[in-house]
Amino acid sequence: MEPELLQRLTAALAIGALIGIERGWKQRSDEPGSRAAGLRTFTLAGLLGGIAAVVGTNLGAAAFAAIAIAFSALFGAFQWRETLADEDFSATSTIAGLLTFALGGLAGLGYLHEAAAAAVAAVCILAFKQSLHAWLGGLTWPEIRSALLILAMTFIALPLLPSGPIDPWGLIDLRELWFLTILIATISFAGYVAVRVLGARAGLALGAVIGSLVSSTLTVAELAGRVRKGTATAPDAAAAASLSTLVMLIRIGLLVSVLAPHLLSEILPVLGASVAVSAAGALYLFHPRNGPAGQPLLPELKSPLDMRSVAGFALLIAGLNVSIALATNWAGDIAVLPLAILSGFADVDAVILNVTRLSQPPSGLAVAAILLAALANMFSKSVLAFFTGNLQFGLYFAGASLAACLAGAAAFGLWLD
Repeated sequence: MEPELLQRLTAALAIGALIGIERGWKQRSDEPGSRAAGLRTFTLAGLLGGIAAVVGTNLGAAAFAAIAIAFSALFGAFQWRETLADEDFSATSTIAGLLTFALGGLAGLGYLHEAAAAAVAAVCILAFKQSLHAWLGGLTWPEIRSALLILAMTFIALPLLPSGPIDPWGLIDLRELWFLTILIATISFAGYVAVRVLGARAGLALGAVIGSLVSSTLTVAELAGRVRKGTATAPDAAAAASLSTLVMLIRIGLLVSVLAPHLLSEILPVLGASVAVSAAGALYLFHPRNGPAGQPLLPELKSPLDMRSVAGFALLIAGLNVSIALATNWAGDIAVLPLAILSGFADVDAVILNVTRLSQPPSGLAVAAILLAALANMFSKSVLAFFTGNLQFGLYFAGASLAACLAGAAAFGLWLD
């Protein structure tokens, strides 16, 4: 026997055994002979699929089709009898048996890695039945709608949009604009899902970190409200708010690394210094003290993906891009900076997307625009902390933010030298 052929059949046998172990374990409490298929049946089904593929390669596709049809009919008949006896209407075992045969055939054709990966994925789906059902039961319609919206935006709307600018001045590229909207929407939705998965198990700090993936501004407002109600101490809440700043800075670094990696060497020292000081400030403020214990932070966040929020963010990016283009035509590239500051009060992401993918000013100005937008955002949240929390919370958070800004400014000055 050829070594390669032996390897293929062994892989087909192993795939069948892997699926058979999961199926057999689920049925381990059943009496012998009460089930149509278990460990041995699934193992043999995988091997049969591999042999059928080899036979079909040598004798033609008709030979493989004949074996596949015979197996499907025989296996389906036994599963049907089992269904009648148990009054169970699940088709999972039938599908698993057919899939085992098919994956065995794929291995028999030489696609060992692909077949093995598919088998592992299938076993995971079969093994986590209860978890998947519990997860599905916990979904809400707005969450399902949001996920479907992302898929529709990516695979239906994006390919249909024209490539390149659609206006005579070359300012509006719908495909690029829509891609950037999808990118931020996906990041925000991932953060929202993380909040839902963690639920009440998240403490004040971890909840702030996860909540900031959706909205750092809303997280600071939530923390300020807890301080005002007396359910969290000002230092604890300020420490968690500082962590939200840290998340924002890390998010800026990740977006720049994906969209404009050539800027990393200039922006990374500044972000690194600010992140280090933010983390140190949060650790200091979290030291044990008397007072009300910090309760789990569970921001009452709506799913970040609805048509109004998606359209609003797209219009924000487009409006900023047009403003930057008009301002630079009138006053030169330096006009990017005041616009970045104004936009940063509302959203840092929009500034990053514009200066890295749309307006694309010189590297130095792009870095300065991103950092000024982050500075403006931290300032706006500090003002929010004073007005929605109390004086102590505002001072703690503003002090931590100021320290992070000064560290970044020092790193920027050293880099310029």
